[in-house]
Amino acid sequence: MPDSLSRQLARWVVSLEANDLPASVIDKMQTSLLHATVIAIVGAGTHHGRAAVDLALAEEASAHGASILAHGGKATRCGAAFANSKLMHATNQADSYRMLTHPGPCVIPAALASAQLGSANGPQLITAMAAGYEVESRIAGDFIASTQARGFRSSPIYGTLGAAVATGKLLGLNEDQMVTAIALACTFTAGTNEGPRSGGREMMFHEPQSTRSGIMAALLAREDVRGSEEALEGPAGFYNAFTGNNRGELSYVFTGPQQVSFDPVAEGLGVRWELLHTVLKMYPTAGYNCPVIDLMTDIRRSHGLEIDEIERITIDMNWLETLYPSPAFPNPSRGQAIIGSTHYFAAYVAVNGSYPPLRTRIDPGDDAGAAAANNHDAVVSLMHKVYTVGHKDRPAFAPRITVEMTGGNVYRGEYQGTELEWGLGTEIERLRPLFPEINWPDAKLEAIIDAVRAIPNAPNAGGLIAAATP
Repeated sequence: MPDSLSRQLARWVVSLEANDLPASVIDKMQTSLLHATVIAIVGAGTHHGRAAVDLALAEEASAHGASILAHGGKATRCGAAFANSKLMHATNQADSYRMLTHPGPCVIPAALASAQLGSANGPQLITAMAAGYEVESRIAGDFIASTQARGFRSSPIYGTLGAAVATGKLLGLNEDQMVTAIALACTFTAGTNEGPRSGGREMMFHEPQSTRSGIMAALLAREDVRGSEEALEGPAGFYNAFTGNNRGELSYVFTGPQQVSFDPVAEGLGVRWELLHTVLKMYPTAGYNCPVIDLMTDIRRSHGLEIDEIERITIDMNWLETLYPSPAFPNPSRGQAIIGSTHYFAAYVAVNGSYPPLRTRIDPGDDAGAAAANNHDAVVSLMHKVYTVGHKDRPAFAPRITVEMTGGNVYRGEYQGTELEWGLGTEIERLRPLFPEINWPDAKLEAIIDAVRAIPNAPNAGGLIAAATP
């Protein structure tokens, strides 16, 4: 019989070396690291971000601990990672894999804390991040939508495993210990979709808690507790619990068949890199709105658009993007033309030409928070002319927008789903114009860029942490 999925993944993680990483993978990890660090500084200005930092310092302060970004205080490994995860997720601008998972706020805080406490060098940090991202992405893969259908929120469910792998790699776990770390992460993970379905905000702490759980899974694995060999695919394992069966029978998919094999989870490790499909969220909104904002910005820039002459805007999207968080548990408000919906963001860009990346997060129905926006009345009027259409054969993050004007002119733009999978150069180009609006010294923001560029050869993560703390 072939080795279990956990065994195959663990063996690859333990043997992975920095010189095994292609340049494209290193660049992607630098991109996510830069994005997460800058967004953490932005998140420090939010109520939720400050609350997480205060809690970590009140309960787990440690003079010899790991650093909390944007603050500079130190806490235990788990405490600092919890706070940093919250800062990276507070504005809903974390990176994203397959729309519904956000590896950055789980993998990066866990890796940063362990790298700092273990005096790891830059190549070791990047390697651990790559291991965590890749394992999380592969385990998630085609199974994400079915996890959502079970009432679980995919990001923390899969993020616990990513955090465990990244931490375990930096702790130097051997193969058996890494198998146990994965097994413990499968047991420790949690997070439900009732908040996204009904408007509750408990999801704001999903990723921070998953980060803690993943770290604990790796730390406990050093005790040489024997973990379940088939923790993922076993009859009562992870996939059975979080997708409904261990046979690869899917209830929902973005596109493609609803019967899949587990083989791709561990096939081609080190050759096919799923983490390269991680996208960066520049706007404080649900991930599926980000390509809509960018595409509408492109259309507006190319064609001008007289707002009073727009008769209709049609947005063709993947069907699951119109039924968030899941067709089994849809949030009805997200599919309507209300403030904070896809309709709203498309109308905002059509009216104003762009959407501000550092604007306070606007959730569906948040009328009070949106009222002071530029040309608010015009945006609200236009959003009722916006219509979303879901398609089962259309990839996620691949909207097609059609703008119909009085007089017969029609303007159309379309994405293929990969436009947000950019690298470090584009990330820097997108972030730099925002620096004057970020409450952080411009020189230190530039120092963060320099530190991230240097991290593949850096002796430690000290330069990055120094630039991101007071």
